[in-house]
Amino acid sequence: MGLFNFSKKPDYIPSDEFLSNELCDKYFFRTIPFRLINSNKIVASDPESSHVITFDPWPEGIFINANGKITLKEFLIDTAKAYRGQIPPTLEKTIIEEIERLIKNNFISVSEFPVELDKSLLYPQSNNL
Repeated sequence: MGLFNFSKKPDYIPSDEFLSNELCDKYFFRTIPFRLINSNKIVASDPESSHVITFDPWPEGIFINANGKITLKEFLIDTAKAYRGQIPPTLEKTIIEEIERLIKNNFISVSEFPVELDKSLLYPQSNNL
């Protein structure tokens, strides 16, 4: 045995309740453009109106990861890995609720298959628009 323990943190295993949710294996993707302000805050714009959308931290994290290339389950596992200590017991519930809210507001959508986003949705728009 060496001096250092480089054991990898085991992957988070979602609950049966999470795995039975219809959104679990769906790919999620942005449906509205966004831009960055102050180099780190996301602001989205609704093309159907003049509304500018700002997000609280949880929905913002989901929105920025909604690239059409990962499933909700993969997002949950990646998010759980980011916790160094105890994973919050409400993590799964919070993610599902926030995803459902973003879908209801038409900020993101889901698909059975990976989605290739248009550049206008994949990357932040210029702040000069």
